[in-house]
Amino acid sequence: MGEHIGGGKIGMVSSSWPFGKLSINYDGINLNIGIRDAQLKKEDIQSVLFRRGLINKRFIFIHENKKIKKVVEFWTFSPDPVLADFRVAGYSVNEDK
Repeated sequence: MGEHIGGGKIGMVSSSWPFGKLSINYDGINLNIGIRDAQLKKEDIQSVLFRRGLINKRFIFIHENKKIKKVVEFWTFSPDPVLADFRVAGYSVNEDK
């Protein structure tokens, strides 16, 4: 469906732009930050939070998958295409203020 380049964090490991790659599909997401990868099925994702920072925008995945680190985030400078792909794939994204 949609692939986006940015940065990200999985557990305590983070990677800045352009080393993060988020793939959004109807059945789940995949976040690759170079040395770590997180694949979450749609049913494991409780919510997707969207947080606007000073420099970048963050998508924070609240999930139930015990095999994947709790902290899973994708960072981007261009959130609109990411938001559009989430909507098309049927994900609910909540803005965290």
